[in-house]
Amino acid sequence: MKKLLIIGAGNHAKVILSEILKIKKYSVIGFVDDKKSKRKMLFNFKNKTYDYLGNYLNFLKNQKINKLEAILAIGSNYSREAMYNKIKKKFKNLKWAKIISKDAIISKDIKIGEGSVVMSGCVLNSGTTIGKHCFVNTSSSIDHDNQFQDFSSVGPGVTTGGNVSLNKNSYIGIGTTVMHNITIKENTVIGGNSFVNKNCSSYSVYYGSPAKKIRKRKKNSKYL
Repeated sequence: MKKLLIIGAGNHAKVILSEILKIKKYSVIGFVDDKKSKRKMLFNFKNKTYDYLGNYLNFLKNQKINKLEAILAIGSNYSREAMYNKIKKKFKNLKWAKIISKDAIISKDIKIGEGSVVMSGCVLNSGTTIGKHCFVNTSSSIDHDNQFQDFSSVGPGVTTGGNVSLNKNSYIGIGTTVMHNITIKENTVIGGNSFVNKNCSSYSVYYGSPAKKIRKRKKNSKYL
């Protein structure tokens, strides 16, 4: 089994760990993040302990990078990209895992980039492309010919029609439905349980049924 390092040590990391353990492809060596912490044990899962290994920089500089893969378990698109850029700058040869739940239904012609995660119960239909370091959360239904750009994500229970474009760093909230042929531009957030029937501009927050623009947003601001 390949050795896998989980980068991120919050609740999102715990969820991704559970998917990794189900596919039985990796041996998880533990968790790191960008903080300085004295805690030792992070998770106890099915009578096995998964340790917090400290700051990512201190840990990785002492590893044989060519024998290791990693996954970014950071929910915020902005924070995930920022961490990726930090690591890429110092550890160019680190390989990124691709985590696809064994309980997901994936068409054979789907393209999924490195570092991306597809959770349990998801359906990805023909012609769809998922970029690098994206998250498709639990029980989301992504129809044909969708295009998700790098560092984008959808919450649990999202439904998209065909030919939907989700641009870089954008997020679709839990339980939202996006009609076919819609483009959501970069760094935009769609609030939960919305119905999106029109294109959405960049650096904005949309919410409602039908979804309306609520305000502008900065790239690094919280989702809502």
